[in-house]
Amino acid sequence: MASTSKFVAAIDFGTTYSGWAFSFKHEYDKDPTKIVLKQWYGGSLLSMKTPTTVLIKPDAKTLDSFGYEAETRYSELASEDNNEHKRWYYFRRFKMMLHGKMGLDRSINLKDETQKPLPAKTVISLAIRYMKEDLVKNSNDRLSIEHICEDEITWVLTVPTIWTDAAKQFMREAAVEAGIKNENLMIALEPETASIFCRLLPVEKMVEGGGIASFTQGSVYMVLDAGGGTIDITVHEVLSDGKLKELHKASGGAWGGTQVDEAYRQFLISLVGNPVFRRFQVENKEEYLDIFREFEIRKRDIAPDNDNKVTIRLPSSLTEIFEETSGADLRKAIMQTKYANEVSFTRDKLRISASVMKRLFVNATQSTVSHVKELMKEKIVQCVSSILVVGGFAESKMLQHAIRSSFPNVKVIIPEEAGLVVLKGAVVFGHSQSSISHRV
Repeated sequence: MASTSKFVAAIDFGTTYSGWAFSFKHEYDKDPTKIVLKQWYGGSLLSMKTPTTVLIKPDAKTLDSFGYEAETRYSELASEDNNEHKRWYYFRRFKMMLHGKMGLDRSINLKDETQKPLPAKTVISLAIRYMKEDLVKNSNDRLSIEHICEDEITWVLTVPTIWTDAAKQFMREAAVEAGIKNENLMIALEPETASIFCRLLPVEKMVEGGGIASFTQGSVYMVLDAGGGTIDITVHEVLSDGKLKELHKASGGAWGGTQVDEAYRQFLISLVGNPVFRRFQVENKEEYLDIFREFEIRKRDIAPDNDNKVTIRLPSSLTEIFEETSGADLRKAIMQTKYANEVSFTRDKLRISASVMKRLFVNATQSTVSHVKELMKEKIVQCVSSILVVGGFAESKMLQHAIRSSFPNVKVIIPEEAGLVVLKGAVVFGHSQSSISHRV
């Protein structure tokens, strides 16, 4: 059945990044792919998503800020000498707490940056409420005369397919607590919304591998949704009416892009030592944040065929803490590590060989490839002719190469802006509501 709503709004609440999108029914009827997304600003970064980061005031119930703004605000609080920031609640990348939970205690707590607990539902509902209100404000700003009545909005919230029913229900309850009416709320599965959107895209909107819009009845393809936290895999068959049937129960694991960030963090620790790095993180939150924002940009350029060294600026505060703690010169100390021939340090610049940077991807890519290989042994999956790779991590050339080289006989399809197709597909799902006919 088609939606009767004049307006569909979608929230993609991700492990690392979140965003919202919407479209009006009259615009959807003309062009389903015409969808409005917010542009978020974080320092020199401009993106269609913002970090899933929440800053809550010391009263433990009022949201101060969300996303890039929360990161910057907290690092500013922490740079003051009065330890005021320790009274605030700062949460980042907390969605993975729901991954793998068979049954969720409604009173389960999350611990913030300084290990202070708050109910998980409070944190998540505050984040959803922020995005809901931000979306409504932005949509009303686009309308010169009438404002949208919230009863006219169909809301779609995306969740990983591999989550348990309890985790999905937990997200629904958090959204209702955030002010979304239960009867206006749809929970959509991330690989499904990606699949739905990609079936609308022409071949020229694909980075590689052609499109799936032309897939005929009986075509079987795998959707590999590579997000920040999880890799979420399903298998779809195209039915005679163009709808999709899920052929294989969703599977996957915690091998998303954050594994690469963690590998990078461990690499830096191996250079300066854990006590030094921990002290730097506690005492210099703004510069700690800058290190990972810079890596976020640099890691997009890491590719199998790119052998250029990567230059990353190390904050002087990290160098000073190292020299004060160890009494050694960082440049000379690096020469004593296993990276002596691959990493050099001059002034405030760390020069890292391409091979070191590529190794940061090994754990995430190998885990994903191994899992797909196991799936391919199953009879029902052996008829897969294509793999549709979506999600933020899908934009990584390292992951693309790992999948392509491991499955040379399967067509690998990657859409433009792979990190946004789940969110855009959620809007389409809200308008159509009938694209998936059967699930395993």
